[in-house]
Amino acid sequence: MWPEVKQAMEEKRYELVLSGQDVNNKIKEQEALDPAVYSLTQLNFLEVSRSPLTSISPDIGQLVNLTNLIFQGNKLHSLPETIGNLEKLKVLDVSGNCLPSLPDGIGKLTNLTTLIASSNELSALPNLENCINLAVLDVGKNKLTDFPDVCHEKLTLVADLKFADNHINDIPSSVTVLSSLKILDLGNNTIKTVPGELADCLKLKDLNLKGNPLDDRRFRKLVESDRCLPRQVIDYIRQHCPRSHDGKSGTSSKGKRGKGSRGKNDEVGALCDELHVLSVKDSIPVVQVSAAVREVRPYIVCCILCGVDLNGDNLKKFISAQTKLHEGVCGKRLVATIATHDLAKIRGPLKFNAENPEEIRIHPLVRGKEVSARELYDGLQHEAETQRKQQKRNTVPGLYKFLHLVERWSLWPCLADAAGKVISLPPLTNSENTKISQETENIFVEVTSSTSLGKAKEVTDALILSALQIGISPAKNADGKALLSVQQVRVEEECGGLRVLYPSRTDLIFHNEKVRVIRPEK
Repeated sequence: MWPEVKQAMEEKRYELVLSGQDVNNKIKEQEALDPAVYSLTQLNFLEVSRSPLTSISPDIGQLVNLTNLIFQGNKLHSLPETIGNLEKLKVLDVSGNCLPSLPDGIGKLTNLTTLIASSNELSALPNLENCINLAVLDVGKNKLTDFPDVCHEKLTLVADLKFADNHINDIPSSVTVLSSLKILDLGNNTIKTVPGELADCLKLKDLNLKGNPLDDRRFRKLVESDRCLPRQVIDYIRQHCPRSHDGKSGTSSKGKRGKGSRGKNDEVGALCDELHVLSVKDSIPVVQVSAAVREVRPYIVCCILCGVDLNGDNLKKFISAQTKLHEGVCGKRLVATIATHDLAKIRGPLKFNAENPEEIRIHPLVRGKEVSARELYDGLQHEAETQRKQQKRNTVPGLYKFLHLVERWSLWPCLADAAGKVISLPPLTNSENTKISQETENIFVEVTSSTSLGKAKEVTDALILSALQIGISPAKNADGKALLSVQQVRVEEECGGLRVLYPSRTDLIFHNEKVRVIRPEK
């Protein structure tokens, strides 16, 4: 009897870990584990890792109290069917072996929560429908050609599926029955189309489709982008990927919509408000970003809302929408700041720069005269302190909580026109000289953030949606629904290289909103 096994038996241990060179030498000599291992029926944890072990005795089925069974990084070519007798088993890890298959008995393990069998030679999996407590399944780096058979209503706890580095060629639309699914890793497979139903997995937060030959080139470019967020991929699937019930051609191998699908989409589109994205053109002001501003507020997104009518209550409603966004998604300007300008009052190109606050001059909104950025800041600080004392608070009111953002900066971000006149000083204010009014026909939108480009885009998306829903454009589509045109604006590096073009094809993707986005042809 091996000393490790003898000690576990004499001390009635509940855990046994066999690894290291001494153990490996014994396994190589006997071509098996010590048979006495299988008599340790009190064990609830057994691990044999990084060894030359090629097989396991069927007697493993006698260890009926096991909850964790780890055979990681060995040379196993098979597992005994008697593993199905381990009714208490919760975790089974057989990763890093040479297994061409798993025993059907695994499908009987109703208490199994985690099955890890990555880095083997599996071409199929047993039926896991009765593994009702399964939450994690990792079978990456195998030879699977079909999506594992886990799409069963019984499997309500499945949250993490890792199927990367296989040869899986499709995703079943029935994946929607996995109501707890949060992570789905299908990287480096042979998937060409993705069913629209995947977007119905409401808890799905992390979806990896990188390294697949997707037919939709736009989708493939989005998926492969290092700056792409999982939410953008899921939103794209929701809006563009065909559903299995969308008509006869809805799930064709090329991922194209057939006539039946197109007709249904047109019918739905007739019920939607519309956003028309207009291609960037030479007459539109370009925004140049300096190297200095990238150190303090590196992210800026711009676009133009075209052909608006701000008469009546529209101006008030639009400004109110900005205020709500500043309080909500902008985190009281701590996350991002919105500024809107009358396009007719702007001369491009514009420059987003960082300068000494003593030297920046701006005529702030609703203020009587031009002041330096430092003077404006000091005035706002005084207002905040006065209001705090009047309201007998310990902290400054919410409107002024963003002031501390600029305190740590030696240079402050500002947006200036071609003449060098500052039209925006985020996150403090924008200029009285370029403010929108009832006469404004085209609104230049500027959203800046110190947090992330994704957050700046999210805020801009939200502002455009609000503008559409308010109805600031008098235009209507053919069905009498609201229509708003959005002009792309190019943000460049000082050298002329593209930094951001908004809205791009991955922007303005809304879910749970009846909005149709018409994009320019490539």
